[in-house]
This record gives sequence, structure tokens and C-alpha cells, in this order.
Amino acid sequence: MAHDARPELAGLAELTDVSEQLRRDGYAVLPARLDAELVAVARDELGELLAAAAWGTGFDGTRTRRVWAPLAVTRCLDAAALDPLTLAVVEQILGPGPQFGTTCAIEVHPGQRAQVLHYEQNLYPLPRDRDVMLTAIWALDDFTAENGATRVVPGSHEGPARKPDLVETVPVEMPAGSVFLFSGRIYHGAGANVSDRPRLGVAIDYIQPWLRPCEAHTLSADLAQVRLLPQRLQELLGFNHPSPYFGFVNGQHPREWLMSR
Repeated sequence: MAHDARPELAGLAELTDVSEQLRRDGYAVLPARLDAELVAVARDELGELLAAAAWGTGFDGTRTRRVWAPLAVTRCLDAAALDPLTLAVVEQILGPGPQFGTTCAIEVHPGQRAQVLHYEQNLYPLPRDRDVMLTAIWALDDFTAENGATRVVPGSHEGPARKPDLVETVPVEMPAGSVFLFSGRIYHGAGANVSDRPRLGVAIDYIQPWLRPCEAHTLSADLAQVRLLPQRLQELLGFNHPSPYFGFVNGQHPREWLMSR
């Protein structure tokens, strides 16, 4: 079948395809969204931060290291956070004005067992009949079944909450530079790393603007640095005003307040 030569129509078709897949299956993989150079820079910068991080405990994994709020301390992830197709899909699913929930660099080391299956929207006491959260996991190493690629239960975003079994899952394998998008209602968990090398990814939760984010980005980020960021990234960090009576600071749009500091 011939492809339309107009890029805007090709982009619209891709957006529609990804959104439909998310609604049907609960997840989708977008390959090759970051080039090799960006991936290498992000791997190096995050590697330094992760080397100083403590091992996790319990649910977070005793052979897993995490760096929370990486966007507050490095600019190596801006291209991922502002990826046009990812943001277009997020707004298609969640509506206008989404904000970050949590942002976290996650390095799963050899010997890490599979994570307990869970769904992200369980954080909020809301019905499971709609998406209020969408998560993007960016692969900075190749994600394979052996090195702990995220495992997902296809279609589990539909229906009531339950306790799925690991045998229902499939590994989401993807090359470095790709992004895995999934519904806040779908059951998933990091796989066991039975390889001899760690695997690195970055998780970015997007939530609807009326929800309280798990992470207080407006406090964790340095305001002087935030003032230098692109407007779209400032808005995703919470310096946004989705309606006149939502998120203002002393009657001001939060971005106006930010720029006046």
C-alpha cells in the first residue's frame, strides 16, 4: 500500500494507530525515537547518578537502583520528555494539559527477581473504567526477556482489579532508543534479570492535570534552571494553568509567577 507523501498525514496516521493499539491492548511500543548519540549521552550521565544511588528495598527491588526526578538534575532526557509523538498520544488518551506524575531512572541489575505485577492507577482511589495515567518507559539499553524487560498482561487494562499470574505476561522487548507506552490500568512489572549485565530505562508517568502527582516536581526542580527550560517542559513539570481556577499562584498563572522570581 502506498504511503501518503505529506508528513502531517503520515504523522496523524501513526498517532491514530498507536492510540488505537493502546485502547485495544493497553500498550504500544514506538521504536527508534531517540538516536544513538542521545542514548549514549543519557546512559553516561544517568550512569554517574545511579552509581551513587542506594540499592532498593522490597517492591523497588534489592538489585535495582533508582534516581528519582532526573529531570531536575540533568538535561539529557529532555528529548525523551518532549518527544512529539509520545506527547501527542498522551494528549489523545488523557486530554489536554497533562503533567508528570513521577520521573525515574531505573537500572535493573543481574540477580534481580521479577517485580510484583501491579497497575499504576492503583495509586488513586478511582474506578478502573478510564485512563487518568499513561506511562512511558524509555529504553537506554536493549530491553530483552533475559535482562529484565518489562512484562505486561495484554488487555488487562479492561475489567475489574484482579491478581494476574506471571504466566499471563509477555516481555516487552525493544532496542535502545525506543519507548514503551502503557495504560495506567494495565498489569505489568519489571522482569527478572538473568543476564550478566544491568539494563537501564527511564520511566515517565503522565497524569491528568486535576490529579496530585506522586512527585512534587515544582519543589524538586531548581527554579533558576526551570526558568531556562522550554515552555512545554515547564508545563509538564506542573507550572501550568489548565483552567483559570486550577493551579494558580496568588492569582497568577504559575509560569508568570515562575518567571517573576
